[in-house]
Amino acid sequence: MPQFRWKALDADGTQQAGRMEAFDQQALESELEKSGLTLIHARKEMSLQGLGSSTVGKADVVNFSFQLSMMLKAGVPLFEALRDIAAVEQNQALRKVVVDVLERLQGGQTLSSSLGQHPKVFDEIYVSLVHAGEQTGQLTHVLEQLTETLKWQHEMASQTKQALIYPVIVLIVISAVMIFLLGHVVPQITGLLKSMRIPLPWQTQVLMAISDFIHAHMVALMGTLAFTIFGLPILARIPALKGIMDSIKLNIPILGPVLHKIALARFAYVFALLYAAGVSVMEALVIVESAVGNKAVAYAVRQGRMGISAGRTLSQAFSGTSIIPPMVVSMLRVGEATGGLDLALGNVSYLYTRQAREAVQNLQATLQPILTVVLGLILAMVMVFTLGPLYDSVIGNARK
Repeated sequence: MPQFRWKALDADGTQQAGRMEAFDQQALESELEKSGLTLIHARKEMSLQGLGSSTVGKADVVNFSFQLSMMLKAGVPLFEALRDIAAVEQNQALRKVVVDVLERLQGGQTLSSSLGQHPKVFDEIYVSLVHAGEQTGQLTHVLEQLTETLKWQHEMASQTKQALIYPVIVLIVISAVMIFLLGHVVPQITGLLKSMRIPLPWQTQVLMAISDFIHAHMVALMGTLAFTIFGLPILARIPALKGIMDSIKLNIPILGPVLHKIALARFAYVFALLYAAGVSVMEALVIVESAVGNKAVAYAVRQGRMGISAGRTLSQAFSGTSIIPPMVVSMLRVGEATGGLDLALGNVSYLYTRQAREAVQNLQATLQPILTVVLGLILAMVMVFTLGPLYDSVIGNARK
């Protein structure tokens, strides 16, 4: 809570001064009036508390949503609930956001429009759900759902990182080992073989040619490896290239199906949440398009939305896309026929969330032995193709 340095007059007209914590100057004036003082001047002081928390993380938003839903559920008015949250919030950045929301509420704006002014903290899904809650009178229920939604989003983001980072690390380790062996170790051994004028089999000659190439282009190869580690993630953020990169990701063996399941889980979960909250199908699909986390899947959602606008049903609109599996289309068709589309989408989300979680675990379990086998084969190949001729020459001379 901000701290103010104030000056005030008491009942006798004597000027007094001091410091006091208050939500704003109006609250400070009210507190001083309770003590029989009339405020004449107040100045907010800079507070060192919370300066280390300059960003708002997912955990902060989850905690904010939980507190607000509990207070509204207990019957506390919205403005008072937000003011109390701002008073105890330890994160300075989030506290400033809540204070700004309070000021906008005082100015006549709705909660959803006030939260929408801070897109880095409250994303489009969050704001849309709050807006739907305001329209339907179920704001408390929506906030409870948002708490669970944010936890789910964090789980999906964590699984995506695990699915992407581990294979990349495996490839980097294998590439680095190959470059080191072929560019540094093999040239030393082959130099010895050349000096001894030992007849070399074709496998060793091929290995020597590869080694000479790597040794001659070591700087370029290391630069390429560094670009792969640091450059590709930057390029993947460029809008013009992100769609291409996302399509490539979905077609990578082993890894692609995992990322596809995660994207489908996001599609179904967010769609179900918005639809159940009262958001129209077209509006929900616009939000879902930006929430799936993959441009290729987002394009399929956009195509489906265009099909619906052309008069097709939801299941018909998605039946022609290769990204949305036939099983999902069938479940959507059943949901439309029974009037339980939100339930059908929830089942799809549960199915793919579970499959994605299991796929990430299996991916790590699969890649660990693959890494061991590949590194072992590389070492065996280098030893056989380089030390084999040397061994044969030594043994042959010893027999003579």
